[in-house]
Amino acid sequence: MEMWFSELHTSNVKLSMRIEKQLFSGNSDCQRIDVLESVEFGKFLALDGDILFSEKDEFIYHEMISNVPMAVNPDIKKVLIIGGGDGGTAREVCRFKTVEQVDMVEIDERVVRLCQKYFPQTACALDNDPRINLIFGDGLKFVQDAPEGAYDLILVDSTDPLG
Repeated sequence: MEMWFSELHTSNVKLSMRIEKQLFSGNSDCQRIDVLESVEFGKFLALDGDILFSEKDEFIYHEMISNVPMAVNPDIKKVLIIGGGDGGTAREVCRFKTVEQVDMVEIDERVVRLCQKYFPQTACALDNDPRINLIFGDGLKFVQDAPEGAYDLILVDSTDPLG
């Protein structure tokens, strides 16, 4: 039996791919989480039916969201990442030696733990870099409560907004 994953883009467009293995499928308090493996993209993470990233192409997004703003100011020391549960943005930010502290505020701890388990090449810095401080909670509330000027750079690595 063949298994297929389809991501609906509009009522007339969808992306479908054949699945080799279903590695995880379940719900957190926030969303449905699927970790699947395909021939074309390798393992990929889907949240609420939308593909977040695949191991084949995750570097494109993570390098662009982090390296471009880091290049603008060569002396960034304190970074706040809102979201980023897969760990890729934190991994890229930690490549810069000027960075002393990375606070990553992720609402869904289960996403982080599953990425550490199934995507260790993406989440590697979350386990190995002492500059990273994982905070599980609401990113907007965290920013509202943070003192002004607490961070040199704030990156929002969240799912695409709907509606």
